[in-house]
Amino acid sequence: MVAGYVSLVRPAVPFAAALLCLPIAAAASPRGFETEVLGDLNAMRADPDRYTDELLDYRDRIDGLIAYGADGEGDFQTREGVRPVDEAIAQLRRTAPLGELRFSDVLARAAADHVAAQSRSGGVGHISNGRNPGARVVARGGGRYVGEVITYGHSDPASVVRQLIVDDGVPGRGHRWQLLSARYRYAGVACGPHRVWRTMCVIDLSETPDGSPPPPPKRSP
Repeated sequence: MVAGYVSLVRPAVPFAAALLCLPIAAAASPRGFETEVLGDLNAMRADPDRYTDELLDYRDRIDGLIAYGADGEGDFQTREGVRPVDEAIAQLRRTAPLGELRFSDVLARAAADHVAAQSRSGGVGHISNGRNPGARVVARGGGRYVGEVITYGHSDPASVVRQLIVDDGVPGRGHRWQLLSARYRYAGVACGPHRVWRTMCVIDLSETPDGSPPPPPKRSP
């Protein structure tokens, strides 16, 4: 595996900023929000085919490039319309159930460090305080064999996971690839406010609980 493989979801183009950039639900209970993100992600991995129902509902609410909320109001402007949604549906239908991503405190702390830094700076991307994801995990006592995905401007757990799976506007669909990778077994999630996009969520992923190198594959006798 490649150490420090990273990618991010860049913010969707706002259709109505007040709708796109709501504060994180009650922000008084960030652990609850993050637990829901990981729970939704694991539900998708456990039954990828069933998750297509969520995407079909979302697809029905896209008209051209505009995605509408369940209330019928314009939510945000996509970059590609329904094309990446259709791609995601087709891929999920071909994907076998995946193992659960177990919670990692080290990964969650490294993700939270990134949220804390960007909440003050308003920056985007994977570098904060001069550290990339691997360096942040090392600073928390782990290793640098990690992946990372980020969303900005999504105010509920379901939309965080959906945006990562759809991967609208992202060449190569790197987030979808990472979240559907069987090799990842641990995850840490941190979400919080962002000066520009109001909200952000960081998910750090690894084959091991702390980002240390995975053991070599067993050789056949």
